[in-house]
Amino acid sequence: MGDETTIDVQAEGPGARPDPAATAAMPTVAVPNTGQGVLFHEAHGYSTFGDTDKIPIVTADPGRGKGRGRGGPRAPRWLRLAVVMVSLVILAAAAVLGLVKAGIIDGKDGNQAANGTTPPTQPATTPKQTNSLLTPSGSASSGAANYTIHQHAYGVTVTTSVGRSWVVIGAVGQQPSFEGIVPANSSQHEVVQGPAQVQVGAGGTKVIVTAGSHSQTLTPPSAPFSYQITPA
Repeated sequence: MGDETTIDVQAEGPGARPDPAATAAMPTVAVPNTGQGVLFHEAHGYSTFGDTDKIPIVTADPGRGKGRGRGGPRAPRWLRLAVVMVSLVILAAAAVLGLVKAGIIDGKDGNQAANGTTPPTQPATTPKQTNSLLTPSGSASSGAANYTIHQHAYGVTVTTSVGRSWVVIGAVGQQPSFEGIVPANSSQHEVVQGPAQVQVGAGGTKVIVTAGSHSQTLTPPSAPFSYQITPA
């Protein structure tokens, strides 16, 4: 029945060698250091996909771009923002603590505000009444009086009691700082530099001159009345 096929069967033994035709040997090919087709970097060389005849397709990581390198994936953006916010809060708390220790910020007032209580209001400093702030000068007349003061700048306040009064406050030779009617039970305050002219009408008026922490009150003996105050 045709040509006979001869099968050569050899007994296995210590000196037996594999049949070259049984399998196809895949030679080891040196692969340049490109990273493609390499499973592990070994000390003696590169291990390739030698057990298959196909090179697997490696999909490039879209996140591995510029600035990423081979150091692994970076932290999410929200995590980096959280770290930055925590750092800013710590710095702000340290700055407030420094201001409290320096005495610029009162820590007690801050605690009272946090507890819903209002810190006590510091009372306004009231100038101390004295009779030596103004010194009479020249001769007094029935409707005017002259005084000297050892201050170049000072305050003049005209108060009324039972009725309104016509009031003029200003520097001598200049446009008055105030000229008009002051209602009853009220006051008008002006700051004057240099010689001052103060005119008051009826209405139970008083003229209060203030300089620094001292003040002196003048009561007009008649109405209308005029005061001239000159720095000494």
